[in-house]
Amino acid sequence: MPIDSFVISIFFMLIFGRLLSELCCRVGVPGVVGEMLAGLIIGPSILGWVHPHNTLSVLAELGVILLLFDIGCETSVKRLYHASGRSIWVALGGIVFPVVVGGASAVYWLNLPTFTALFFGCALTATSIGISIRVMTQANQGQTLAGQVILGAAVVDDIVGVVLLSILLNFNASGTLSLVSVLILVLKVVGFVFLAPPMARALIYLFRSGYPHTKSNGYEVFVVITLICLFAWLAHWFGAPALLGGFAAGMALSRQFVFPTNRYLPNPFPFTQKLEVSAKPLVDLFSPIFFVYVGISVDLSQLDLTLSGLLVLLWLALIAIVTKLASGMAAKGPLRRKIIIGCAMIPRGEVGLVFAEMGLQLNIIQPKLFTELVLIIAISSIVGPILLKWALKGQTVLHKKP
Repeated sequence: MPIDSFVISIFFMLIFGRLLSELCCRVGVPGVVGEMLAGLIIGPSILGWVHPHNTLSVLAELGVILLLFDIGCETSVKRLYHASGRSIWVALGGIVFPVVVGGASAVYWLNLPTFTALFFGCALTATSIGISIRVMTQANQGQTLAGQVILGAAVVDDIVGVVLLSILLNFNASGTLSLVSVLILVLKVVGFVFLAPPMARALIYLFRSGYPHTKSNGYEVFVVITLICLFAWLAHWFGAPALLGGFAAGMALSRQFVFPTNRYLPNPFPFTQKLEVSAKPLVDLFSPIFFVYVGISVDLSQLDLTLSGLLVLLWLALIAIVTKLASGMAAKGPLRRKIIIGCAMIPRGEVGLVFAEMGLQLNIIQPKLFTELVLIIAISSIVGPILLKWALKGQTVLHKKP
């Protein structure tokens, strides 16, 4: 991508993303909705000022990695552990319902071959951690039990989604299914999730030892970016999404980090707090780029704009929303909490887009189906935050009652 096209694309993404985010916040709609609408406006669908490109895609992925790092910093490992049992049931519902119902609907309504329909259904299993947790955090609900269940379920969804993608791509390439390679992949991803945070914590102690001796500025930002890049690369090497590497690095900075070595080593809280503060401007700058890029990825010119075509698309989008909403019913607790969790599971976001892009590149899905799938992901990413904010508003009202 030429440098002039790159810089003007970033200019449009930042300006329109900020303006529409502020506008949505003023009228009571989550800011992420405005950012995605900004991408739709400046993208190929309307103005055509910015087009999807690998360079912008990588920058958007960096934005969501930084966002997950920030979420990891605020995550209580102890609470996440206690919520893990509830998270697994929610995650399983969020995987089985979209695969079965979404895949069967694609066969019936879109006349897709079985394998393509299965790929379509698997693409709808992903849950965007960034979108939902950002809305939860803005409502000061990120550290509640519901917030931890959502985070755990979304992590499981993304891990299972990556495993499913690898299995489908392997089957598409070879025509056979190797259980041994699938088992190895699962073990590698799970191993990374458990081992990465303590590894990052050990590196933090190492970086802290050099902090008093540094003579140049920007040491905190240097440490943050180094950790994020290293563990994002390690996550990819292990076969996990790179964004889980950012999340693991953030968890290592968490003031509520729990590990057996805590009893022997002093808590490096003053240093980790400086690291977290230094990362905030980076998160605020780069994370909106991802949400704007989601909107840019939608090209409405590929869409069947007949009445029947639009009705089928809306019906499939409704199925995508309802199947994830139903997964919240697997959570324990009052109905309001189930609704909050279900609404938070609706947005598909980054992993769903990775599914769609890989399917297009390998000719598993055609451009028309790719546009429909991306649009369904975009609709879920817009409707999800709106429903979630409505559900959280009801939760706030309930808390205010005597």
